Amino acid sequence: MAETVILSGDVRDFFRQEILRASSELRVELADITEYYLVELLSSYASTNRSGGASAGDEPLAMLYKKALDSSGGERASFLKKLGDDALYLSGFFIESIEDSLVDLNYYIAMGGNAYASLGELTGGGGMGQAYRRLGRCFTEMVDVLNEVSEHTRGCTDTDLLRAYDRFVRTGSTRCRKKLLSKGLSPTNAIPIDFIQ
Repeated sequence: MAETVILSGDVRDFFRQEILRASSELRVELADITEYYLVELLSSYASTNRSGGASAGDEPLAMLYKKALDSSGGERASFLKKLGDDALYLSGFFIESIEDSLVDLNYYIAMGGNAYASLGELTGGGGMGQAYRRLGRCFTEMVDVLNEVSEHTRGCTDTDLLRAYDRFVRTGSTRCRKKLLSKGLSPTNAIPIDFIQ
């Protein structure tokens, strides 16, 4: 497999182009503020990982959730944001690690989606409140967009196709279905019961 070389002087510009390409390919409409949020999310994790600061997965999602429940006001909002961001980033870029762990992708989707929805209620009816509520409602689609960015930047292998099928069966991901169809595979949720091995 050929290696991908990224020729961009600005990480935000790179992620913006990738988010736009992925959302267009998946036919996921992103409001400007949602697009901006996803670009900033990816840029911040890319910068955090280089600088050695705290990054996604440093603390279990359940602990962040407990901290959010035990807090109020701005502190609660910070914990909910960290919970939503970590769940989205990890399930978008490190889905293989999640699939090999004790908890499954649906756990990350539920935790992240609920965190953003709660954050949207806390922040009110303004632009960011609307963005957080949208992220909460459409968390699976946002995971698909980030999965698309991740796979596009590293290429696709046969193992990726098998994982896409497995994800499609478990989550019903539209992105995984389209990916399989583009490779000439017809995915279905039903496994034939008369199949003899």
